[in-house]
Amino acid sequence: MPSAIIRGATGQPGPIAYPSGITTGIFNELNFVIPDYIPGLIAKYGNSDFPFMMEILGRSCVENVNTTTNTFSHFEKGRPFGSGLVAGDVESTVAGDAINITLKSPESYNNGATGTQSPFMLKQVVKIRSNGRKFRVTNITRTTGAFVIEATPLGNYTLITGSTGTTLKAGEGLETFGNQLAGESSDSQGTMQQKMYRYDNTATVLRASTKSSDLAGMNKTQVDFGGGNFYEPALAIQTMNVNMMMDIQDAVMEGVPYANTDDTGTVGVLPAVEARGSEINYVQYAFAIGDFQNLTNVIDANGGPREYHFLQDLKQRQDINNLLFGIYKNGAISYGSVGMSAEAAASYGFKGFSTDTYDFFFNRYKGFGAEATFGYTPTQGDYRSFFGLAVPQGKVMDAKDGTSRPQLQFVYQQNPDITAGQRIYSWDLGYTKATKTTIAENKYEQIAYVGSRVLAAEQFVILRGVTS
Repeated sequence: MPSAIIRGATGQPGPIAYPSGITTGIFNELNFVIPDYIPGLIAKYGNSDFPFMMEILGRSCVENVNTTTNTFSHFEKGRPFGSGLVAGDVESTVAGDAINITLKSPESYNNGATGTQSPFMLKQVVKIRSNGRKFRVTNITRTTGAFVIEATPLGNYTLITGSTGTTLKAGEGLETFGNQLAGESSDSQGTMQQKMYRYDNTATVLRASTKSSDLAGMNKTQVDFGGGNFYEPALAIQTMNVNMMMDIQDAVMEGVPYANTDDTGTVGVLPAVEARGSEINYVQYAFAIGDFQNLTNVIDANGGPREYHFLQDLKQRQDINNLLFGIYKNGAISYGSVGMSAEAAASYGFKGFSTDTYDFFFNRYKGFGAEATFGYTPTQGDYRSFFGLAVPQGKVMDAKDGTSRPQLQFVYQQNPDITAGQRIYSWDLGYTKATKTTIAENKYEQIAYVGSRVLAAEQFVILRGVTS
């Protein structure tokens, strides 16, 4: 089945077992009976690689948001060239005769309360896509729900499409141009404005906490928790930091607006792309060059930039590797810069491939995989298996203020009372801290206000492997 354009069960968590029959549970404030022969704390399932992908590539920003709201927005312009679709078949039997064409809603005009907005103007030249024949708009009837233009052929021909030879067919594409026949002493023409789109999102609030008792903070262990620190609070803080990073990553990528709570969520990158972007399906274990061509066709149609970064789960990465290594057996795959240096590309696992004038850089993203992140294999399906997201690496102009922005951003709401640029706010309190408590323990707190901004989501593409 060709691609379609559409819109190991190990690693379970448990107790830590040591030689000689010594077993202890997860480390806590009072559980530090650890034998001397443990030189350091090993990451049993590997270190989490949840670096902020946008941070690595220099693609994030800090947004100062009004203190009375956590909503941020951007504006996008529509296509500069108008078009429309024919609503129903129209008879066109006599060469040179004008015909009345009803335009399909809502593609061709604003079918709102008045229905007066349209990409069509009087004296405009319009081309029929299927046969290239042109006509001139000689009258417009701006009726809500039945927007009609009078089309007069520019040549001695009928405006026919399809196989009948007499009919302009429903669904035919009409492409608008300006007044190409203004003539001598011409007068000014009607004006055309591009559509403007406003996209809003909100920052969600993420919170993390940890604590250590007085004894845990004083007792030195044989375990190096990093940087030569042998005290348990270092582990607790390190774990809190990793968990906060993972929370931010998931909220920004997968966040949905919450309907069953008074708290405000954020619309993540993937829900935004699923709503406004494109999706290409291919057959699992059978990714082919034709699938790449479908991808570039979609990108080209939506005006995407030349360079794309692909975030993929392991299974899709393997599918594409099988194709590329089969074609380029001598290593003729391009290794290039991904916003930094070629060394950075290699360090973060990016591989490059160029086709149809577009450059693609691939990176395995563990956030799409249950096995690598949570240590189990889903048996009832996995919505992120054989899954990838193509992220455009261009910059687009925000029509709101003319600011040039990368197309994918982490946006952090800024507290005016905290140092500018600080994205995760951290503080502590306890019996040894500046802010004292009555309990003999120290607490460590973090909070972040974060959302995503997806500009020109139409240029993003989801690539999904499906069963045949």
